Amino acid sequence: MKKILAILAMAIAGSSFAGSITVEGGKANTISGNDQTQYRLTVKEKITKELDGDLSFSNTVTDGTGALGTRIEGGVTGATQQVGPVAGYVRVAVGQKFSNTTDFSYYSIEPGVLIPMGNFTGKIGYRYRSAFDSSANGDQTNTWRAGVSYAVTKKDAVGVGYDSVRGDSTQNIVRVNYSRSF
Repeated sequence: MKKILAILAMAIAGSSFAGSITVEGGKANTISGNDQTQYRLTVKEKITKELDGDLSFSNTVTDGTGALGTRIEGGVTGATQQVGPVAGYVRVAVGQKFSNTTDFSYYSIEPGVLIPMGNFTGKIGYRYRSAFDSSANGDQTNTWRAGVSYAVTKKDAVGVGYDSVRGDSTQNIVRVNYSRSF
């Protein structure tokens, strides 16, 4: 726990050196359960021309109960140009989930495509996530996601997205975000 908090503190302190920072909020309609409000902060930096690294901190608050869930996740995304302007990407990540009842590590993999259209960029992807010890921790999900962002300026973008999560949790999530590039 102390190591993760130290990494998060370094990421926030070093955010002035980041390639971009994204702030996101969302509402999760949980099937057969209480809905959730979600918040995420992501710091992203270019490693090479084709690779980006990121660190994110997310928080969820369950409606009605006020139960908190927190995730800290680090990932690497590789992107390549494919047909015309359409780019494919794959993101691999590891993270730690904390709540009032659990604390465990997990991994995820997400392939998808990015489709630029002028100042707009569309995104379609699929994410598989599972706890490293899936027999002890129910966190296996399959997520289909879609989104679109609009470049307000060369450094600022706003976006909306939708996730359909199925597996150990079943949610439909609508999210909005703001990104600032440096």
